[in-house]
Amino acid sequence: MTVDGERTPLAQRLLVLLGKVTVHPDTGLAGFVSRELARLPGVGDAAWVPLGGQVDARYGWCLPLRADGFHHGSIALQVNDEAAFAAGEPAVHDFCATLAHLLEGRRLHHLARQVDEHMQALQRSEKRFRDLFDKSPDPCWLIENGVFTDCNQAAVAILGYANREEVLRHPSRLSPPVQPDGRPSLEKAEEMMHQALCDGLARFEWEHCRADGSVFPVEVTLARLDLRDHSVLYCVWRDITDRKQAEETAYSLAYFDPLTGLPNRRLLLDRLQQSMAASSRSGKYRALLYLDLDHFKNLNDTLGHEVGDRLLVEVAQRLRTCVREGDTVARLGGDEFVVLVQQLDESLEAAVAQAGTVGEKIVARLSAPCDLGALVYQGTTSVGIALFVGQGVSIDELLKRADLAMYQAKAGGRNAVHFFEPAIQARITFRAAMESELRHAVDRCELVLHYQPQVDPQGNCVGVEALLRWDNPLRGRVPPLDFIPLAEETGLILPIGDWVLGEACRTLRAWQGHALTARLGIAVNVSARQFRQADFVQAVRKHLDATGIAPGLLKLEITESMLVDDIEQTIATMLALKAMGVTFSLDDFGTGYSSLYYVKRLPLDQIKIDQSFVRDILVDPNDAAICRAVIAMGRSLGLLTLAEGVETPEQWAFLASEQCDGAQGYLYARPMPEDELLEWLRQRP
Repeated sequence: MTVDGERTPLAQRLLVLLGKVTVHPDTGLAGFVSRELARLPGVGDAAWVPLGGQVDARYGWCLPLRADGFHHGSIALQVNDEAAFAAGEPAVHDFCATLAHLLEGRRLHHLARQVDEHMQALQRSEKRFRDLFDKSPDPCWLIENGVFTDCNQAAVAILGYANREEVLRHPSRLSPPVQPDGRPSLEKAEEMMHQALCDGLARFEWEHCRADGSVFPVEVTLARLDLRDHSVLYCVWRDITDRKQAEETAYSLAYFDPLTGLPNRRLLLDRLQQSMAASSRSGKYRALLYLDLDHFKNLNDTLGHEVGDRLLVEVAQRLRTCVREGDTVARLGGDEFVVLVQQLDESLEAAVAQAGTVGEKIVARLSAPCDLGALVYQGTTSVGIALFVGQGVSIDELLKRADLAMYQAKAGGRNAVHFFEPAIQARITFRAAMESELRHAVDRCELVLHYQPQVDPQGNCVGVEALLRWDNPLRGRVPPLDFIPLAEETGLILPIGDWVLGEACRTLRAWQGHALTARLGIAVNVSARQFRQADFVQAVRKHLDATGIAPGLLKLEITESMLVDDIEQTIATMLALKAMGVTFSLDDFGTGYSSLYYVKRLPLDQIKIDQSFVRDILVDPNDAAICRAVIAMGRSLGLLTLAEGVETPEQWAFLASEQCDGAQGYLYARPMPEDELLEWLRQRP
């Protein structure tokens, strides 16, 4: 079973690639697509083989790019890891099918443009136009005064008639009475013809009927032709049945869970946004039910994912029977489902009763025995409910409330329904109090920097990383994980981050007068929000000028999340700081959105290997391979590599054997205040 919907991220990735293809020029398109496909899981290399070209023997997979009878070559893949590739293979097939239709769309777009150009050249030569019309491989009509006056042989063949006279004799049989958009065919046809006569061109989708009565979708282009004494409409169309099916497949992959067919998180959030807006207008309550199958992991671990999948499918079917039309049942992933109940009462008491009834119905329905083939399983479900009216809370907050209520149901013995309660609100109040205290932490001198040494292969300290600590007078030492995310969410990271930069520069200035620390640099973590401020470069320059330190001693650590939005602005900011002499390190490499394309464009000096890969480097071959690859990549790009979280000599021995340039971790020292760092340095050989 794919508990977390592993196929969905790859499908979304391929959808993004299709979006890029739509705007990519023809020149270089094959190389661009090949490079992107070569990065897929399990794929070692990829090539776009033109029509008639020879496929290299090293490519074991060859996927044709064929749409509507036209060939656009094929995609050849060298699959190095069949297991890794297998999960995404259906998505790759769907991608190639959709790509073929995009290419066919380009071809037809070029054809339509060529036709337009030919029409201008053939205004005074109706015979030449006749030749083009008759020999066109695409179905064509001629329309004069709103009446079909001619069609070519391609139209006759596709519609399934014996000759063009049969087509022209019964024009009403060529279309159904109503089009898919709900408009009468005659009304829509008249409007499109009028538009084409006025504007010169009209493009739209249509449904045609074949001689056997079957209906199929087409894409129509109407172009006005100005003949010697009047204007006619030239109509060219093509069957887009395959494209429509591909679009439906792509939509399903993007918005629906492939296992259960339920809406996924993306579609749920969209419907939840609409529900909140509708609730603002009506004043009626809605309810969000967050449910989790009790002990589902035990079932998966003992009987396997296939049995678990059967249960998830059965749960989805039962949930659909518990709600009304207009409500939404969604699967977030694993065994977590969400039910959005619409149109409850305006009274809170009545709305609570109505939502509780739905919750109890779900608990009862899902506790009934379920035949899974291997056994008859009887499970339980915990349900958390959060009511809302209007847009008083954010979508994320609403989901959190329902989730917390669900965990309270589990804590209360499972197989129960629990509403979001004031006790949970008390935690939110606590968080608000901490936010208020954090706002004054800089002014009250409650923040302090601790420093963790970074050493070279010989064990020499070559620099330190500055790590923020908060000594709260009421709460004592507050863990960074408790207040740094809060600072990020509230925007307090901006003044705090500026203080950290200033304090690091002031420390560097103080260190210049001591031989023990004169050559040490300080690495400072910079948040994405701080880095994207318009005045960030000026803020760094201000601290450098105020302290007079050598800019090369200041290293800014950026995270991969900064590469997701506006990569060009990120590079511009880095280049401006680089020109001042500041150096850069890419932190936690490999845990987020790393791409060799981005890494080679960024003016980096160092890559830090995340401790999650270092931790099991001696027992997990995958972690060892990742560390080895990062070190090799850094060396090939001329970048230093530093491993975080090194705790044992054996870990460092492995990293050193791969020529890692440095390390940081408890093997050498924990983060410590400045005075302890200086004492640690004095005791070093």
